[in-house]
Amino acid sequence: MLARTESPHPGGPGRASPRDIARWCAGRGWYVHPLAPGLKIPPANCVRCRETIDKQPNPHYIQHKVEECRCIEAGRHCHGVRAATTDLALIDQWWSENPEYGIGVAAGPSNLLILDLDMHRSTPPEAEKILPGLDLPDGLDPATISSGLAVLDLLCSLRRAPRLTESPETFSIRTPSGGLHLWYAVEDGSQWSMDGRGRLGWQVDVRADRSYAVAPGTCTRDGIYVPEGPCRTPAPLPRWLANDLARAGLKRRTPLRRPLARLNLPDLAAGRGYVATAVREELEAVAACRSGRNDQLNQSAFSLGQLVGAGLVDRDDVHQALTEAAQSAGIDPHEAKAQSTIRRALEAGSRVPRRIGAPT
Repeated sequence: MLARTESPHPGGPGRASPRDIARWCAGRGWYVHPLAPGLKIPPANCVRCRETIDKQPNPHYIQHKVEECRCIEAGRHCHGVRAATTDLALIDQWWSENPEYGIGVAAGPSNLLILDLDMHRSTPPEAEKILPGLDLPDGLDPATISSGLAVLDLLCSLRRAPRLTESPETFSIRTPSGGLHLWYAVEDGSQWSMDGRGRLGWQVDVRADRSYAVAPGTCTRDGIYVPEGPCRTPAPLPRWLANDLARAGLKRRTPLRRPLARLNLPDLAAGRGYVATAVREELEAVAACRSGRNDQLNQSAFSLGQLVGAGLVDRDDVHQALTEAAQSAGIDPHEAKAQSTIRRALEAGSRVPRRIGAPT
């Protein structure tokens, strides 16, 4: 499907709709959020989430932490990347609201690290800023390094690695300005930091954590973002490149907790508040787990199975929610072992129904 977004005319429209592209991304486990039509930034927040309007204080603004934004919980796309989701129903809702929205892909929750190689027309910096912390080859004229692509090629040469910009063997996007985005899969997206200051190299930005990349097929005022080459799958981040990113200070020792996809909690009259809290806590425990993930999945599925047995939640809904939470923790949603763990633990828990108000 995605190949249909390619256009024979630079800047021309693609043939796949933005909603279809957003759904395609979500189907690959990539968290998406809308971008304002023709722009690379998210649409404006709702009136209660905007501190200012036209640079003037907004009297309707309600002060709150982004993490506690009720709009996100309610399924609105306030705060851009923070609201990113893989929920197809929510994606349909957002792109029905405005079919012209572009698509942003949240890097960290999607377990992606994206190298943004710029082609800005500017004078190369002093030699020590081209590849900070590394000595350039003798005889190299810094004036010959004219872009982020050339900087990455130079780094590849220093590491005696294949040129990553030449027939990229990973999912790659050509930008309207001629730059290149190289998408890489990482085991844990929360371990990596974003960077727009050239810490790895001049005109080399890193999209990670709570930053985002523009999805292919998105049309901006400058043109369309087009897939480069036939590859549609992000390759694992090369080990040597991961080492250089860590050397540049872009890897965290303590990973941040990844945001969870929007949860469709049961709307039941009896014990509604308790049930919603119990479900949310168990799903967040699974999504945030970094070691012993199968044990946590088993434990949480058993606890939620007790709610199934009590008739407080639907078994299929809980199974799907656990699958999505496990995916946030890095578990393949199609993994047979994980699916077996969920089924068995839900069944075991349902045989010991939880009574509201009783100790767990």
